[in-house]
Amino acid sequence: MEDVLRTLARSLKFFELGETEIRIYSLLQRESLTPRQIAKALGLSERIVREKLKHLLELGLIERTLVNRGWLGYVYHAKAPQKALNELLSRIESTLKALENEVQTNLKG
Repeated sequence: MEDVLRTLARSLKFFELGETEIRIYSLLQRESLTPRQIAKALGLSERIVREKLKHLLELGLIERTLVNRGWLGYVYHAKAPQKALNELLSRIESTLKALENEVQTNLKG
């Protein structure tokens, strides 16, 4: 059971959104931007922005599009709030189902 609780704690941590991620999501709701543009708009380092964008992508709250503007890069945009919420809820349900299966497996063994 201890392993299951550790897994649950890690899973919940994964879904945690910090203030910076919330600010980035809010900014991307208004317009599509590159990491450099986001960093400049929010007064953050580009490295931090890229790290937060990766997490937001993993959660399914934002999307990115590959663009060629004389350079290849990504432009990020936020999913609509309802779509983002549905994506997040779906991921949480999936995580909880996996934990439930793990508990069942541990009880049998």
